[in-house]
Amino acid sequence: MAGTTTNISIRMDSDLKAQAERLFGELGMNLTTAFNIFVRQSLREGRCSLLFEYNYNNATKNLR
Repeated sequence: MAGTTTNISIRMDSDLKAQAERLFGELGMNLTTAFNIFVRQSLREGRCSLLFEYNYNNATKNLR
């Protein structure tokens, strides 16, 4: 790490934030650490390491 840091601001639902804080707390880290891990892994792999799937059949069922 370069030794300098910067602040960023992320908007998210307060319930979602609380759930994430509990999850990552159980894993021994805070949201800042979790986000830094995600960004570093994405940069190392040259891609977003999250998997986004779209199931058309389930999505259309929910619209009915």
